[in-house]
Amino acid sequence: MHEPEDNLGVTVYGEGSSPNEVTCRLTIGSAFPEAHHNSLYPTAVSFSPLNFAVWAKTFVDIFKHFQWSSISVLYDSGGRNSFYSQLADNLRNYLVPADYPKLSLQFFEVDSGVGITEERRQGLLKLTNLTSRIIILAFRANDTRRFMVSAAALDMTKPEYVYFTAEPFRSKEFYEVLRAEGGEDPTVAKEAFRTSLFQLTGSCSTQRAPGLAGLYQRIEERSRMEYGVRYADNQEPSEIALASYFSVKTLGIVINAVLTSDPSQSRNGTVLAKQFSNNAINPSWMLDNQTGINIDSSGDRAMDICVQRYNVEADTFSRTVMYYDSALAHLTPDFGPIDWRTPGNAPAKNVPVCGYDGAAPNCAPQAALLTVPQISGVSVGIALFCTLLGLFATWKVRKEFALKDEWWKMSKDAIAATETAQHHPWLSSHPSRVTKNSAFSLSTMGKDPKHIRRMKGVAVWVTKVQIVRSFTPTRNKKITLREMKMIAHGNLVHLVGIVVEPSCLQFVYEFCSKGSLDHLLNKMNIDWEFRAALLSDLLEGVSTLHASVLRRHGYLNPYTCLVDKRFTLKIAECGLYDLTSDILPPPGQEESQTATLTFSNAIRWIPPEIKKLGRKWSNLREIAGVAGPEADIYAVGGIMSSVMEEQDDVMLRSEGSSMSLAKPMDLERIIAACQYSNPNSRPGIEELKKAFYHNTGVRTGGFLESLVRRMQKYALKLEYAVKDRTEALNIERRLCEKLLVEMLPKPIVEMLLSGCAIEPEHFHGVTIFFSVIVGFVEFVASQTPLGVIDFLNHVFSSFDDVLPTYDVYKVEVVSGLPTPNGDLHAVEICRMSLHLLAVFRRIADDLEMQIQIGLHSGSCAAGVVGSKRPRYCLFGDTVNTASRLASHGKPSRIHMSATTCSLVVDQPDFLTVERGVIELKGKGKERTFWLEGG
Repeated sequence: MHEPEDNLGVTVYGEGSSPNEVTCRLTIGSAFPEAHHNSLYPTAVSFSPLNFAVWAKTFVDIFKHFQWSSISVLYDSGGRNSFYSQLADNLRNYLVPADYPKLSLQFFEVDSGVGITEERRQGLLKLTNLTSRIIILAFRANDTRRFMVSAAALDMTKPEYVYFTAEPFRSKEFYEVLRAEGGEDPTVAKEAFRTSLFQLTGSCSTQRAPGLAGLYQRIEERSRMEYGVRYADNQEPSEIALASYFSVKTLGIVINAVLTSDPSQSRNGTVLAKQFSNNAINPSWMLDNQTGINIDSSGDRAMDICVQRYNVEADTFSRTVMYYDSALAHLTPDFGPIDWRTPGNAPAKNVPVCGYDGAAPNCAPQAALLTVPQISGVSVGIALFCTLLGLFATWKVRKEFALKDEWWKMSKDAIAATETAQHHPWLSSHPSRVTKNSAFSLSTMGKDPKHIRRMKGVAVWVTKVQIVRSFTPTRNKKITLREMKMIAHGNLVHLVGIVVEPSCLQFVYEFCSKGSLDHLLNKMNIDWEFRAALLSDLLEGVSTLHASVLRRHGYLNPYTCLVDKRFTLKIAECGLYDLTSDILPPPGQEESQTATLTFSNAIRWIPPEIKKLGRKWSNLREIAGVAGPEADIYAVGGIMSSVMEEQDDVMLRSEGSSMSLAKPMDLERIIAACQYSNPNSRPGIEELKKAFYHNTGVRTGGFLESLVRRMQKYALKLEYAVKDRTEALNIERRLCEKLLVEMLPKPIVEMLLSGCAIEPEHFHGVTIFFSVIVGFVEFVASQTPLGVIDFLNHVFSSFDDVLPTYDVYKVEVVSGLPTPNGDLHAVEICRMSLHLLAVFRRIADDLEMQIQIGLHSGSCAAGVVGSKRPRYCLFGDTVNTASRLASHGKPSRIHMSATTCSLVVDQPDFLTVERGVIELKGKGKERTFWLEGG
């Protein structure tokens, strides 16, 4: 036996088979904490109440629960194996939980053996004050009291501070030493304890079994007699003494149990160690002397730890707030109420509101707080101004940089040689009408192949402009070129680039293969929907142009409206006058009468305010110098009028159009508004677009999208038609199936519909019903044919209403087929016969007609006969016998064979009377019965 330092425990070794072999290690103290490591010592079992892993986990669980992460630990390092130094070592080395990585502990080592002065204590507390408000004081009771008194002197017992201390066992001496020392005032320490201190106590359970009283008495007597130690009143033996006793006692029981179960394992230390774990043994003496000592699967003692607050009224610490049970590995944080002395009684924060040094901005003096809104307002204003200034400067720099971009400049080598009409057969049928003036126009695009070039494999259109001096890109021209690049719109002809030569400029545009709008209207017979789509494209292009820096086109007409291969209308020559106005040949040149685009050809689309100027225009593009957006609106009205004049009857009578057609007056009002003589009275382009779309029902999207919408509408209409036809077909099919079910059994109909062959079937047990109307011949003689038909229809309709109530099938009415029903066929037919007899009496008694019925049970064959008009027929002697019974019966009576009677005689619902033996035609003598009722 080894006496550990501080008398906290002993270690017991079992006797091995050799001097160097240890059978089992029983630890009751804390002298060898490494012996608690199960992986290093699998034969070790600890009865020690000092399970430091549990102590450490309790602290961590408390910190996690209250979200405390900055912890200061002041501990007594006097003696390597003391409780406090080992507690600090465990906190230092083993408390880095993966689920709480932000936990940070700062350790301050103090050796109580050399004495701790007040100055030293206050210095340590000031150091902790810099980094934390949660402090662990791992000292004996008297040193803990001194630290708390020093904390009160430093004003470190306010609600934002929380202190923890630890004691391994319940100890009355701890409270007595803690409360007073020398002649100082005990109220200072008590107030510090009450406001800030929590105590963690191990083995705090006070529940003791009655059997322990005798054990305590024996320990007390032996201590007094053998060692001269006397216990005070109500003093219990120490936890170490109890652990020593139970460790040796349990060892003996474990060895006896192993010797009984498997003697060969009695020297196997690992096997013995496992026997100590919970539920491994259950000796009766432990039931009588239950102490709460349990050994877990790792060989350590399970223990409980109480977190206590100081109770001023009781002048002691009491377990009121938290409880940790290592057997369940669970902390109960709300075991009792806690007075935190904070607003809302909230737990102390990990970091104080004003920070550790009290210099947080929100804790600044009130005078400084008053200037914060003013400073913030000025700062925000300055920041906003600087931001806006920076954004404006950036925009300005980018704008100037864009002006320097010479994206438009091209070399002559960038475009391939002229292609001939042989490569474009769709152009060869149009002779060239190009003159000196018309070479300046894009209106011949699609008709004159000599202006077509290829650039990077794509067709482009080249227009030459004669100039009298070199082209110099001024600032205004750069702005125009930049705008022509930025407004790349689907309804504007895109400028690809410009080839600058000394005597001319070559403008390279995208190629529109369908030519001008005028050419398209003259060449193709197109309907209103196509024309409306072209007008919609025109309005979109003018809208984009007016919203740009260019502001206007100037000389808009059908010749400057081009159509590409997708039948999209695009406006050409946008901004061309602004680039060439100062370098064109001087006025006075004669206008060519063969030019495509001349003043005389375009006079219809020139507004009256320009005509009134009385100038002699040598070139139509010069009009752009004096025209504004109102001139474009006038031209749009003229173009709309031109489109309406072409095949106007097609527009008014188009029945296949997928959109609603405008009334003539609607478009006439729009055109009239566009061509007011006063330019200020004309509508703006956005107002014009809204009126056009509202009055015509036209949607934007171009011709191809309009064509797609028309096809979608046709497909939807076709889909509805197919759906209606399919539904009608399904209705007819259901009617046919219903008629077939009336003619043939439903299972037979299902087989016919599925295409299966119908094979004849033989049925062993069926009952067949035959009936004869007595007096029918006389009735027929006295009635008209229509009256007879009405009577029979009434009778059979009444019978048909009755039959679905029973498991029968109407051929010669039979039960038991086509779906067999065991021996119930006779019962079903008998019940039906009684029902039909009653129905017929109500119908025909006043007509002096009666019905006589014959029933017979037996076997028969059934099958479908014929393919054009198939019938379900029955064959067999049973059919003939039933017919004979009906003909040999009596009016208003049910005549049945002995076979049928035998099947229903035991039924309490029926009353049968024997008729006797009669002669049946073709059958001989037969014994028959009457069915009287049920």
